[in-house]
Amino acid sequence: MEFGTLIFTKPQRAISDTRLIEERGFTHAWFADSQMIWGDVYACMALAAVNSRAIKLATGISVASNRIPPVTVHSIATINEIAPGRVMLGFGTGHTGRRVMGLPPVKFADFREQVRVIRDLIKDGEAIYNTEGLSRKIRYLHRDRRFINLEDAIPFYVAANGPRTLGLAGEFGDGIITTGVATPERLQAVFRHAEEGAHKAGRALTRRLPCVSLTQVMVTRPGETLDSPRVMQMVGPWVITCLHAIAAGYAKPRSLPADARKVYEAYADYIANLPGPPAEHYLELHNGHCTFVPERERRFVTPETIRATTLIGDREQVIEQLKTLERAGLDQIILNPPMDGFEEYVTEFAHEVIERM
Repeated sequence: MEFGTLIFTKPQRAISDTRLIEERGFTHAWFADSQMIWGDVYACMALAAVNSRAIKLATGISVASNRIPPVTVHSIATINEIAPGRVMLGFGTGHTGRRVMGLPPVKFADFREQVRVIRDLIKDGEAIYNTEGLSRKIRYLHRDRRFINLEDAIPFYVAANGPRTLGLAGEFGDGIITTGVATPERLQAVFRHAEEGAHKAGRALTRRLPCVSLTQVMVTRPGETLDSPRVMQMVGPWVITCLHAIAAGYAKPRSLPADARKVYEAYADYIANLPGPPAEHYLELHNGHCTFVPERERRFVTPETIRATTLIGDREQVIEQLKTLERAGLDQIILNPPMDGFEEYVTEFAHEVIERM
């Protein structure tokens, strides 16, 4: 199994954190695209590209509505000119990238069209582009002068959780990015939906698509419990991010076990009483997303919500769970270390897990 981490798109951190995880044996650095939360994804990828040697650099994920497809492809292909052959494009409808502005994810039909155009541009450098009521063939010029690099393949991963979007991964993608996969049964459902999408489109998959899961994994030290301060620090941002997703309508409360659902009910009440007009609560909902836990939300990081959202246990338990997922077909896990504590988390994870897998 391969391991990657979220890289915070703050310029200096993009350099130092990418160097660090490369030294620790991680295979992939994933850069988020959420313009109201972090810095620019492609500027930070460029900095990481010139300050690393072999680690793969990927968008995790580039959001459909943030750029038109020709711009998305030229941006990742520019990074591919800096770091040839070690660049990947992850592409999705946008969770925080849109919800933090009070907008829903991109509609399915629009997303499918963007996925198609991106696939064609990445593979061939040209595509039929439908926009503003017009249908036009578009093509990148001056490719011999290497402003962009499409000659070295850029794997195209579609971010998907639901059946229809997973079907798009099967129809157009080179791989799948999903969230929270913790069981072989869930993983098999992911593959089944992707294969159904490929079959309906007449695409013959010679092998199953590679699958990457964004989640959090925590190895506890001897004597630590789920409410130990270090455990709560290291998994807290991910736990709160999962609660954000439910509160924003991206996931359902029933996805939580009963004991964690009770905590979420208190969290939902807290969200309902945020300052300001209810119609503007989205301005506060994603505060700290994937990065830190706001002080007023620490009470929702509990043993129940940790257990419900995080793959956690001692070293042997965690490695066995990961090997079970690996045998079921999971190719990579993207971890979400806290921004404060990043070095400690990735260093310990590398020693406890990567070196022993």
